[in-house]
Amino acid sequence: MLGFGALVDLSLAPLAPDAADRLARPLAGIAGAVITRHAGDMCVAQAADARPQPYDDDLPYRDADLVVAGVLRLDAQARLRDALAPGAPDALAGASDARLVALAFRRWHDRLAEHLLGDYAFVVWHRASGQLVAARDPLGNRQLFWARSGSLVAFGSSVELVRALPGVAGALDEVSIASILREGWIERAEGTALRDVHRVPAAHTLCLARDAAPVLRRHWEFPDPPPLRFAREDDYALRFNEVLDEVVADRLRGGGATVLLSGGMDSSSLAVAARRAAPESPLCALTMVNPTLAPSDDDHLSHEIARRLGIERETCDLEHVIPLSYLQDLPSLPAQPLDEPDLAALRLQTAAAARQAPLAFFGEDGDMLLHAPTLLGQLRTQSPVEVARAWLAYRRRAGHWPWIGLDWRRRLRRRSGDAPVRAWWVSSPADERRPRGAHRVRPQAVRALTSPQWDALFETLEPATTRSAVLYTFPFTDPRLLEVAFAIPPVPWCQEKTLLRRAMRDALPPAVLARPKTPQAGFLEARVAQWRAAGLADTPISPRVAPWVDVDAVRRVLREGAPYDVLDAWRVLQVDAWLAREETPRA
Repeated sequence: MLGFGALVDLSLAPLAPDAADRLARPLAGIAGAVITRHAGDMCVAQAADARPQPYDDDLPYRDADLVVAGVLRLDAQARLRDALAPGAPDALAGASDARLVALAFRRWHDRLAEHLLGDYAFVVWHRASGQLVAARDPLGNRQLFWARSGSLVAFGSSVELVRALPGVAGALDEVSIASILREGWIERAEGTALRDVHRVPAAHTLCLARDAAPVLRRHWEFPDPPPLRFAREDDYALRFNEVLDEVVADRLRGGGATVLLSGGMDSSSLAVAARRAAPESPLCALTMVNPTLAPSDDDHLSHEIARRLGIERETCDLEHVIPLSYLQDLPSLPAQPLDEPDLAALRLQTAAAARQAPLAFFGEDGDMLLHAPTLLGQLRTQSPVEVARAWLAYRRRAGHWPWIGLDWRRRLRRRSGDAPVRAWWVSSPADERRPRGAHRVRPQAVRALTSPQWDALFETLEPATTRSAVLYTFPFTDPRLLEVAFAIPPVPWCQEKTLLRRAMRDALPPAVLARPKTPQAGFLEARVAQWRAAGLADTPISPRVAPWVDVDAVRRVLREGAPYDVLDAWRVLQVDAWLAREETPRA
């Protein structure tokens, strides 16, 4: 499914006859067939891809007094079937993903998500017990919002769907708006731009009942596995490839995919794994290029990778798209403000990916998957002797010491007051910081993977935002790969992506294997210059944003500020346009 909404009356009273139609209206902007189901106290609306996907079978699923609705794809199904039917898992061999969710609810009730892997955001309504359970996958790949008005509860994959609930007002959450302006995202895990609409955080289950307060519970934690040690070095790469292939094959259950292919290690490794894990699946590659604004070797390297793998490749030239140009079409703005000045370019990229396949592989975040822990983190899982031996061996092989975990340059800049001050023109108080994930041995990686930036990214890539019939997936954030990456010796395998380079050494061109991390130098400066050259630095700013920002200061930044300050200030224009859209009467 590309998107869904569900409306339930916990009192079991029948819903209004037009409830499903109201729920379906926000789905009209998503390419695909809109399907509605209305049965008494529950109605569901969903947008389905015109290309049938096996994990969409049976949605919404009804089994006597139980209904399952959502956007979901369950992975590691053999293990799940074995847990649901011990001794006779073959009896569930043909079960749809939705039916497996229903069976999991009947077996584990509101603890069902503790046993599930995949990309999912779903709701289970159990009429007999009056229990409504919603869950979101471990890393939050799929969005899930909700609101309640009396006994009525609405869920949806976008904020706009939840607003179909009668009684949900459009009152702004001013603290969240300030957070978007200051940081580019909403700090509170449950927050949205609207006071009455809430987000189910990643890796959480929400339980609702008629006469009880909502209960929100975390159902997944980052792994802290026992150390994984092999006698042969090659066995580490073999194990990594084995798990990567399993992760990618699960995602290719629906057929073809588009790999967003650059010339770097992460995306090219996914292309290799996809071709290896599902050789018969249609596979395409899409490379984004900015030939003059950000020239790079991505174009010819991705071409060489695609040629070697025998897959078709298409390029998408995005440099002609002016930043913030999407703001000219108010009705097409996202359901809540998003810090994505290049949304128009992203929509072109996504439309190109959708033409090729219903699924797009995104290479984020291989960097965090194999982020090297500090020396202290290593000593929590290895003896000092083992650490010393690993460091000396790495020094002999690489010619330099491993990363020790101390960024002295950044710390000295902060102490001296040299560190840049960002978004200084936001006058509202800071939002409450959401707690970052703490972890015994990989705290930096877990903090990065629990950053609110991920919610902003996932929402930006939702079909409701991109308006294209394609779902993005992030194999490198799969819990099974995290389990391996957190268990292996960090030296040498987490230094400069040594594990990934070793795993792909026979599959990728030498130029890719040897390529260091290469940021696009000068790209932001070129984009700001392009935007100013188009005469957009004098874009009017309305009094609507005055409660949060110093409007005169923002105008000066847009006209004369440094590129990174302009990038921050663009958020004001995006919020201003969204507020203007909010003032437009709704149908």
